[in-house]
Amino acid sequence: MPRAVDERREEQQRLLELARQYVRELSRRLPLRAAAVVGSVARGDFNVWSDVDVVVVADELPDDPAERTGLLLSGAPASVQPVGFTPRELEAGLARRNRMLLELADRGVMLAGEGWLRGRLAEQTNPLP
Repeated sequence: MPRAVDERREEQQRLLELARQYVRELSRRLPLRAAAVVGSVARGDFNVWSDVDVVVVADELPDDPAERTGLLLSGAPASVQPVGFTPRELEAGLARRNRMLLELADRGVMLAGEGWLRGRLAEQTNPLP
């Protein structure tokens, strides 16, 4: 395998581990339902300017956007960009076909709560016959 491909995979794994560490730390302060990486890092088409987009699902997220952002960014590495959803917001976003959440269903790299999250994604993205 060409060295460049190996280096690319190693960098993707490094970025995913950075996200895992962030989720572990966040889960000490906030009970999480689930977390996953989406976007270019999950797809593998990231570049040096790419953020690591992390979808976080938790029951106890503040309603105020500034408070929510502050909570999620507290302790986050500079390259990690968290986006928080409550379970109800996740379901509503999937129903509205939110692009980030559809990508989560299609290509998300699960970091926490995989069974719970995959169950919710399957319910919302696979319509009944």
